Formats: sequence, structure tokens, C-alpha cells
Amino acid sequence: MNSLIEIAAIEIKELAVIEPKQASERFELIAMTMSDDQLAEVIENIDIVTLTQINGQHDISFPSIISELMTPERIRDIVCQQPLYWEEAIKNNAEELQQHTFDFLNYLIRTQESEAKQREILECIAEDPAGLFYLAIPFIEFYRGEQLDDEEGMTDLLHAEEEDLEEALSYSDRQLSEDAHDYSLDDPRSLLMLIRQQAPEVEQAIKALLRNENSTWDGIINKFAAELVMQAKDKNQVSDEYSEVDDMFSFLD
Repeated sequence: MNSLIEIAAIEIKELAVIEPKQASERFELIAMTMSDDQLAEVIENIDIVTLTQINGQHDISFPSIISELMTPERIRDIVCQQPLYWEEAIKNNAEELQQHTFDFLNYLIRTQESEAKQREILECIAEDPAGLFYLAIPFIEFYRGEQLDDEEGMTDLLHAEEEDLEEALSYSDRQLSEDAHDYSLDDPRSLLMLIRQQAPEVEQAIKALLRNENSTWDGIINKFAAELVMQAKDKNQVSDEYSEVDDMFSFLD
């Protein structure tokens, strides 16, 4: 059985090099012949870069068996790795980036069957500085006030008083329950309600991060995007294969 798991993982990785979408479809077929535990082992045998590419190419309007079976740690790593695959049209457009990060988070979190798993994922992502940046991007407008279009261009209106912001965001338990159903799943407020209910400390971390930023919307998003790409590159660094050889002959310098 271990050999079958290894063969399945190799097949998925080889397909992903050619076409990530085909790798996702192949995994769905393999899922029909294996148990969840066996499929989880297959996923553990697939590197994070391949998993990121597969999830990035999956039709996020449909659930994914891969995303359902991944551990919170693997999902966190995918979130932190995904900025390396942003298209320029997304990376350089604030509104597109807000929508893209929301869609990807919504897909990864909403596909989970249990609230406990959703909470674990949110907490795990938020523990990583890059993950917290990613979590914050879709919700900037809810903590920065309204965008105003004036003679000087687009600016965002910060809430002047702490009380104003808290009043705007405070909900009773009844209102939370109602609002969670009032917003459609493609509305960022729906995901924000889920975070507020399942992992309130994560919402507080997002709120604190955005309140500490004094730039405009575009400025914040551009900063976060640049930081996410930089951290993804750092985490994706491969050690120089010749470094050990160089060290062997260092005495000749």
C-alpha cells in the first residue's frame, strides 16, 4: 500500500508539471479508490509548490477533496506560497488583489466540513506574519472606513475615534447569527462573519494590523503584496547545490 501511495503522489506531481488542472482532476479520480487516510498520505508526499499550483488552478467555485484533506499547516503554507503565482494583472491592481485573496481564502476555508477545522486553519494562517497579511487584504474596507473620490484622487476615510469603529463593527449574538445568513458566500462580509464567530482572536489580529497602517488603501495593499511576495521567495529559497563543494576547497583561498 505504501508503494501505491508513492506511485499516486509521483503521478500527481508529474501531471502538475504539465498541467496543474489535470493533476487536480486525476486526484479526484484516485480519491474514488482510496480511503481518506490513504489520500491524506498521498498529499503529505506531494511538495508544497505542487500543492499550491494544483489548488491555484482548481475551479474554486467547487469543493476540492485535496483542500478538505490537507492539514491546517499545509493550507497555511499554500497561502504563504501562493503570492509567487500571482499574475501581474492581479498583483498590480488593488481591487483585483482584494477579490483574488478573498476568493482563495473563501475556497480553502469554506470547503472544510467542520467548524473546528475552519478555526484551526484560520489560527494557523494567522500565526505566520505573511499569512496574517494575506488574511487582512480582503477586509481593508471594513477597518479603514469608506473610500472617497475627491479632486485629489481616491483616498480612504479613517475612523477618527475608536468608539466609532467599534460601534460600526459591534454585533450582538443575534445579529451575528442573522448577518452570517444575510450575506451571500461571495460577499467578503460573509467570510468576515465566519472569522469573527470561529476565531475572534484572528479577527482582532487582522484589525490591529490594519489599524497600525497609516497609508491609503492602495498603499496598504501594495505594501502587503510586496511583503507577501518577498516572504514567499525567502521561504522558497533552495540552498546552493555547490555550496558544500566550495566549502571543501575554502582552505585554498
